[in-house]
Amino acid sequence: MKNIIQTIIVALSVIAASIILSIGLVHVSPKSRTVSVRGLAEREVPADMAVWKLSFSLGGNSLPDLQKQIIYQTQIAEEFLKAHGLDETDFTVLSPDITDTSVELYIDSTKRNYIYVAKQTLLVRTSKVENVKQASSDTLELMGKGISVRSDYDSRVNYEFNGLNQIKPEMIALATQNAREAAEQFARDSSSKVGKIQSASQGLFSIEDAAPGLEDLKRVRVVTTVVYSLAD
Repeated sequence: MKNIIQTIIVALSVIAASIILSIGLVHVSPKSRTVSVRGLAEREVPADMAVWKLSFSLGGNSLPDLQKQIIYQTQIAEEFLKAHGLDETDFTVLSPDITDTSVELYIDSTKRNYIYVAKQTLLVRTSKVENVKQASSDTLELMGKGISVRSDYDSRVNYEFNGLNQIKPEMIALATQNAREAAEQFARDSSSKVGKIQSASQGLFSIEDAAPGLEDLKRVRVVTTVVYSLAD
């Protein structure tokens, strides 16, 4: 019996030692330390596309007379655009929008000047940004020729940038470099060293006007998030 008890005690001791050893290994195993940082890259680029609705209004009391006016003033507008270096591949003449004011319920008949009111639009869409910019600044020439150029929100020039794919790789690399510098600064402050990249994610690219009044100059921006390992 004594031998049996001693055998049991030895067995229990071995089991207990194994458990203690196992628990010790879990606690002393080095923990993975990481740091998550963001990197920013910005660049100002000129717009490479201009979209402009050159619109004007005119009125008449008979449709045949209004038709002649539309044709005549449209030709003047086309010549104006061509004089600014734009050709038929850069703009499209849209169908005129005709309103019969005699059937409009919300127009005061005492203030009605014409029975028919037309809106004509030449849609400009071209990569000749500087030509469009100059033409939009010279619309007083058209007013001097009897063309009432519209200046509402829809008639403003919209400038676009479509060359994002050409600058994406460089901007991502710059944002990643910026993130690396931030991680290295954090590591120095914590007496650590930056290791390998554990994970990385790229934010969306944003394209905005550089400033009010500088719509033809765009600011491109991207933020990346990178997780680095840290070592002592």
